[in-house]
Amino acid sequence: MSVCFRLFGAGLLATLAGCDGPLSNVELQRYLQTAQVHPGEAIEPLPEINPAHVFTYDALTLRNPFQAVPGRGAGNWQVSLVGDELDGDRARQFLEGFDLEQFEMVGTLSNDLETNALLRLNGVIHRLKVGDYLGRHNGQIASVDVAQVEVFEVISDGRGGWLERSLTIPLKQHS
Repeated sequence: MSVCFRLFGAGLLATLAGCDGPLSNVELQRYLQTAQVHPGEAIEPLPEINPAHVFTYDALTLRNPFQAVPGRGAGNWQVSLVGDELDGDRARQFLEGFDLEQFEMVGTLSNDLETNALLRLNGVIHRLKVGDYLGRHNGQIASVDVAQVEVFEVISDGRGGWLERSLTIPLKQHS
């Protein structure tokens, strides 16, 4: 270990000795004389600094993704007593696996007995009538009109009670 320390010390002394040679003093004196005679030429001007691009974060003005889409007839949840009547053993239908906000009403089909709503989901048109289930929260079609479909949803509040809301899916024009 002492051999390594001796070699390191010798290398350090050799490096420091090279910095103080007569040649470096001559070059330093020459540079200082040039800088005194031509002060503007000896030092290069500082480069022009452009201000950094300012980024404005505009996401605060966007709609909260966890709230219903405005204009889609989203109602507010309110306390309900209807949840006690829900049939927990009922087989879930295919359309109950999707959020109501994904459905678009594209038209109606009517006959003498009933009016059916035509709802589009992921590019597929589904024909539904009053009483059919859809949406993740026990949604059930309450009424079908030529301009909108009203859906009634019920969800557990997690404390033994129930919340309900009624919302409408308006007819989408030019679909």
